[in-house]
Amino acid sequence: MTIPGVIDHPDKNNSDHFVVGRNEAEARTNAAKKFNVPEDQISLNQDEDVLDTWFSSGIFPLSTMGWPNEEHDDYKAFFPGHLLETGHDILFFWVARMVMMSLELTDKLPFKTVFLHPMVKDENGAKMSKSKGNVIDPLEVLDSCDLETLHKKLYESNLPQGEIAKAVQDKTVKFPDGIPECGTDALRFTLMSYMIQSSINLDVARVVGYREFCNKLWNIVKFALKNFPEGFQP
Repeated sequence: MTIPGVIDHPDKNNSDHFVVGRNEAEARTNAAKKFNVPEDQISLNQDEDVLDTWFSSGIFPLSTMGWPNEEHDDYKAFFPGHLLETGHDILFFWVARMVMMSLELTDKLPFKTVFLHPMVKDENGAKMSKSKGNVIDPLEVLDSCDLETLHKKLYESNLPQGEIAKAVQDKTVKFPDGIPECGTDALRFTLMSYMIQSSINLDVARVVGYREFCNKLWNIVKFALKNFPEGFQP
């Protein structure tokens, strides 16, 4: 929004520069009241990202299949689906919205079965969040990550300075030598071992332990293969 003499360079990150209306005329009227200027002095620009996150996610089963063209090959082949796999924390935020949107727009359920997997949390049972700085990147566990890089990611985030200081101290205590390389198999094995629980309190030390276990299995197999007689059939 541009108002001569009032807002010459609008900051799109400043919510004070936004107004809402059912149409452009209503938005202009609301802006005039908000900034106490005549309507003809206001220049409006519609935000390109107008869909609410969960609204746009709610039409995911449809929008990715060519809808509203119900004759689209993808739509006819893949909608409705059969199984949705997700976590319990977004049952209302996402799953319920997909069901409601699909029923409203197509009169069909988007899926008939919902498989709920455990939530992946940090080792203390807290939900991983960028705002807490406790997110563990799977690639860091697979390929390793030194402590300096872990700290650098925190400083490049949008965390408040106080939270960055706490997260830096936390990672220094947990990973004084960084995160060691664990590989794909060890991470998969660890996650599977947690599956009997309602949540996965992911501890990197446990991944390292399963890496060593996988290595033992590999060495056993190599030893056995070397000592089987020629032509052995299991």
